[in-house]
Amino acid sequence: MQATTVSLVPGAEELNKHPLGIDLHFSLKPFIRFIEQKIETEKTAKVNFFKYILEQFKQYPELEEAVSAADAQKYTSLYELIYTALSPILNDESEQFWALGPPLTAAFFYGTSGFYSILIDAETKMLRKDLKLPVAEDMHKSVRTSFYNLVLKKFYNFTLTDVDFTIKSLIDPETHLLKYYRLNVDTRFMDIESLAELPELSLQKIKEELQDDTNTLNILSNLLPPEQFRVEGISIVSLTDVTSEYALESVKNVIIAHNDCAVGSHDKNITIALQTLVGSDQVEFGILPYLRLNDKTVVNDHSGFQSIIIELARQEQDGEVDYQSLIEDYLMHPRRLIFPEIVEEEQNNYPMLRLLWNKGIRSYALFPLYYSGRLVGCLELYAKDPSFFNSSTLSKIETAFPLLAQLFQNIITEFNNEIAAVITDKFTSLQPAVQWRFYQAAFNYLNAKSLGKKLPIESIFFKNVHPFYGAIDIKDSSIERNLAIRKDLYAHFDLLETTLCEIKVKVKSLNEKNIPSPAGLWNHKEFDELSDREILRIEDYLLRQLPAYLHLLKDTQPAVTQTVDNYFSHVDPQGALYKNRLEYERSMQSINRTISTLLEEFNVELQHAYPCYFEKFRTDGVEFDIYLGESIAHLTPMPADMVQTFRFMQLEIIAKIARATNRLIPELAMHLQTTHLIFVYDKPIDISFRADEQRFDVEGGYNIRYQMVKKRIDKAHIKGSEERLTQPGKIAIVYFNSSEAAEYLGYIQTLQTQKLLLDDVEYIEVEELQGVEGLKALRVGVAMNEHAEIQSGI
Repeated sequence: MQATTVSLVPGAEELNKHPLGIDLHFSLKPFIRFIEQKIETEKTAKVNFFKYILEQFKQYPELEEAVSAADAQKYTSLYELIYTALSPILNDESEQFWALGPPLTAAFFYGTSGFYSILIDAETKMLRKDLKLPVAEDMHKSVRTSFYNLVLKKFYNFTLTDVDFTIKSLIDPETHLLKYYRLNVDTRFMDIESLAELPELSLQKIKEELQDDTNTLNILSNLLPPEQFRVEGISIVSLTDVTSEYALESVKNVIIAHNDCAVGSHDKNITIALQTLVGSDQVEFGILPYLRLNDKTVVNDHSGFQSIIIELARQEQDGEVDYQSLIEDYLMHPRRLIFPEIVEEEQNNYPMLRLLWNKGIRSYALFPLYYSGRLVGCLELYAKDPSFFNSSTLSKIETAFPLLAQLFQNIITEFNNEIAAVITDKFTSLQPAVQWRFYQAAFNYLNAKSLGKKLPIESIFFKNVHPFYGAIDIKDSSIERNLAIRKDLYAHFDLLETTLCEIKVKVKSLNEKNIPSPAGLWNHKEFDELSDREILRIEDYLLRQLPAYLHLLKDTQPAVTQTVDNYFSHVDPQGALYKNRLEYERSMQSINRTISTLLEEFNVELQHAYPCYFEKFRTDGVEFDIYLGESIAHLTPMPADMVQTFRFMQLEIIAKIARATNRLIPELAMHLQTTHLIFVYDKPIDISFRADEQRFDVEGGYNIRYQMVKKRIDKAHIKGSEERLTQPGKIAIVYFNSSEAAEYLGYIQTLQTQKLLLDDVEYIEVEELQGVEGLKALRVGVAMNEHAEIQSGI
């Protein structure tokens, strides 16, 4: 026990300067009366102890009066009796956080060594520097609340809600983790009296006055001024370790904030909270949510949580099979695995323990977690020092299991939602701009109770929308692909001819009829171009007929084994015999990735300008449709110039794409070039969602004309010539009316001043297409050098 004066608030020990203005006195009289009452009512042997206490207090008759702060230390022997009377007899006082002080202050005159060890630095004998107390405003509010609770309870039989008073010792010297304590105040030994007549307040009136909780104390201060009350007695305070409660609260906060956390940050917060809960920073944790994709468990690093076993298995095997089977094997038979100290025999039975041992980990436990009776993941505990891994550690962590199971369930739900969002965004036509209409249709369907009846859902359509079409194609893509195939086939048939000649030499008994001859199938001198049918016929021979024959020949004629094996070693789909086709595919994919990236960025800009429907299609190049209208935007009025804004933005992005694909040419394995087309259609159309194709299409006979023109102009020629309308390095803008040409000339001039387009505009008549006539076009060159001056002519 210690008789040391300590004040959490400067000046609190000076009783004549109470901040509330209360007439406050430190007095032992209320405790003496409490003991006198106990003597009268107690029927057990305790009565003798109470009589002894009373005798000791009677030796100090001056205690009938209040005790000054200066004289408070004279009565430490009596304070010890108070502690003995109020505390369990068998408890060690170093483990009891107990103190005594004046009423309604943050000062203490006497307490246990355990109490002072929390507040006082052993060397400086001052308040610990790493002690974090509630802010002064909260401490003041706590004192005011305690005071008015005394007043209301005695005079009106009504109390306020208590305010928590929490002390946070920042770092525990042993665990290096935060410790939290709640300050509990025993007010039984305080007497309060009014120095003036109190207002006649009914319970109902007090409740009406206190309806606004935020202003409760101010209202009470006006109704019942503190300065008209006298308080005397002592405060008995105790500190309760609530570290476990705060640790669990931290886990709750992570669950609440999980969706807003940066990846990995919540993992660290969870680890700190769990270490605080078990009382050791030497215990580490691994978290593995049970994520399923296509009936297979997957590890999602994006969640920010990791498993030590999975991470070590990845590093050890550098592949997915081993740790994947490790997960699947455990999840088929989930159970608790606890290894307080990993030994050699256990490493033989559980190979995963050897990974831990090699990493210096000597203790490990794995717990399956369940949410509503369903497995949602696993929690790992591990430590390098087995002394920190005991039954107390494991029992403490179990209190967090329900919260961790909730967190795992949230991670699973979030994972499934993210997968669904990616599918919606990347693979279906259900875009954010039109999502509202599908939601409305789904609500109408459910509201009509159609789900159980399997009735058809209402049609989704949008009327009077403005269409925009653009296409970026790879020039002569079919010719280049065909040429690549022929080059590879030249090499393949050369190899085949050599192989068959060697076979004939080694096996004299074979004749021409026994060996399938490619001569009638392929003669490169006769093929300047291959049709799809011819390609399929050749591939059937090379990939199905010939391999079956060669395998059979190798089994029956061992002499040709080396020759046949040599042939098969050269015909790998990723090998030299597919070189030209692979170069073509890689070059085309590189171009299309660049186009798609720019178009996705373009779509974001469009949606910011005004909600619209945007869809792109992959062919040998990329085509895209845009539909703009108030019927799509849903309750968002469309500015009168929005069509013109979209037309300018479309022309600008096509020019930027042309420049970007041109920059790619030196990097491509095969030098492919792109052509660029815009189709201008001045009349609004109607579109509807085609459920069978999961996309929007034009609606109505008249609107079909737009779709028909769009599909035919990419191969169109200039009228009266064999020249294709679309050419590399240029943008072709196809239109019907001269007013559209005039509009686009203005956009072209703007982009020419920005050095994005050249000064080489051509006015072109387009050849008549099947069912379409009267088409015209503007064609303008793109300034491929970003820093070039505008050029004249072509």
